[in-house]
Amino acid sequence: MAKKYDLVIVGAGPSGLLAAKAAGLAGLSVVLLERKSDITRLDRMCGQTLVSVNDYYFDDLVYYNRQGKSIGFIKNGFSFAYDGPVQGCNAWHIYSPCGNRMPFGLPEETRKQGDSGMVGLAYDKEILFRCLLEEVQDAGVEVCSGIDVSGVESMKDRVKVSGSGKAFEGSYLIAADGTNSRIARVCGFNEGRTFYSYLLCRGSHMRKLDLPDPDILLSGITYRTPAPGFMFIFPRPYEGECSVAFLALDPRADLEKVERFFTHESPFFLPWFKNAESTRQLASAQYIYSPVKEPYKGRVLLAGDTGACQELENTGAMISGWKAGSAIAAAVREDRIGIASRGIADYVQWWKATYIEKCPHEAYLMNFALPYVLDTEEDLNYLFSLIKEPLPPCWNPYAAIGHIGQLMQGLIPTIQEERPAMLQKLAKMSQPMSQVLAEATRGCAPRMELK
Repeated sequence: MAKKYDLVIVGAGPSGLLAAKAAGLAGLSVVLLERKSDITRLDRMCGQTLVSVNDYYFDDLVYYNRQGKSIGFIKNGFSFAYDGPVQGCNAWHIYSPCGNRMPFGLPEETRKQGDSGMVGLAYDKEILFRCLLEEVQDAGVEVCSGIDVSGVESMKDRVKVSGSGKAFEGSYLIAADGTNSRIARVCGFNEGRTFYSYLLCRGSHMRKLDLPDPDILLSGITYRTPAPGFMFIFPRPYEGECSVAFLALDPRADLEKVERFFTHESPFFLPWFKNAESTRQLASAQYIYSPVKEPYKGRVLLAGDTGACQELENTGAMISGWKAGSAIAAAVREDRIGIASRGIADYVQWWKATYIEKCPHEAYLMNFALPYVLDTEEDLNYLFSLIKEPLPPCWNPYAAIGHIGQLMQGLIPTIQEERPAMLQKLAKMSQPMSQVLAEATRGCAPRMELK
């Protein structure tokens, strides 16, 4: 027989944990279900950074309180303890295959501003999981790990969740089970979404890298496989350690070959990895969809990456989770005292206004578009060679593409004079992302599992 609660939450990532904390603090009976047996274990590749700490992201400002050892969000008015180490990220630099650079900020300048100059903040996600889990349990939430949810049944006034031989019923369900959400699939939220591609990733925690700067975010692009490959290097909050990720949007891009290019073949990047040591290996595979436009139906509310295009980043997932938990707390209270419902409607309105409209998913995906538009190394090397001044300091995928657009406008006269044919390629950036990423979509199509 299913045990009954006010709220069932599936997924104990940052979004689900913060949803549980918000609902628990509001006095709801809450159960949090997680597939992993150890909620604090990080089992997939993640940059483990907060984006963005130097501007608004999902209509809020995130901060780290060094004295109080907490992470908080100013406009939404919530925070949580984090007693682990942190590392400021003071710029983001993207490199073409030959090493030409597109710099979002110069670290020698942003460092002078202290914490105010950071574009992002690196942390240890396993410690963050532990801190959040402790607060969730202190809020009275029942936590059940090792539950692989396989079924959801929506009834008139309840939702039943089953998995791993157990059943749970709630007045509402929050699905926070990530970009590959089973709940979104079985509940029909994926109907009508555009499938673009996968995000396939493998990487390591590494030591002894010889980087241009140890406290900035670094990206690289390669064309050495049938589809473009990317590298991201994230500072870790431990001296001399970084997280290095190799990724692609198309399974034709052999990630082993992508990694080999950067670590063993490239004359420019090879010196970074000459003495590198891998201390831990991780991987991930995620669907990339257009986002869910209506994140609530049948007493099921989507939070975090579950309804997003690939992901909301850790920062966005935290905001969404807190707001989702608060929305259900309001809905339960409304039901009990018999007043008109608005808690969930307010969340849906926020989702549409803040995410769908202000942070359009095509702007997010455009961060991966350049090597699909400029389809040769020579083109990208040339474009990056024209960049003489740094762009504004940034670690925000939605803001970054706006800065790149302004940069391109300034470079058009030079490109028109020197390489006019390249302007035709760049014009593809104005096309829908379904066209820009059409080759990646075709490469994924035989492996698609949408329903």
